[in-house]
Amino acid sequence: MLNIRDIQESDRQEFFQMAKEFYGGPACDHNVPVEHFEATLQECIRSKEYSRTLMLEDETGVVGYFLIGITWSNEAGGITIWLDELFFKSSSRGKGYGTQVFDWVEKEYPNAKRFRLEATYSNERAISLYSRLGYKELHYYQMIKER
Repeated sequence: MLNIRDIQESDRQEFFQMAKEFYGGPACDHNVPVEHFEATLQECIRSKEYSRTLMLEDETGVVGYFLIGITWSNEAGGITIWLDELFFKSSSRGKGYGTQVFDWVEKEYPNAKRFRLEATYSNERAISLYSRLGYKELHYYQMIKER
């Protein structure tokens, strides 16, 4: 059974290590500076209003993390939970933990109008999970402007 809890300062080293692996793997097509991990850690410790980083544990200890963003969407008509990053250590993949995380987030935010995520096209394993859980492709062309 998976235990899901909010990140703490004592999780810094483990979170940073997993985030580096996340951004070096098939889930993302670019690296992210460590300063971003620090900013995320500090924001998630400061407040749970806009973002949460959740540590995922089983009987062996920390097996992954889950980062969500919380926003309002006029299009969705209410709160949208952005399922930003879901990472499991290689030894903990294929155990059904991803499904448990998605069940947890829907129970944690019962009033959310939309749950949204993105995946690189090469991350076929994740896309397969998301499809099985009822997620559909959103036909939007995404664009960003970095600051």
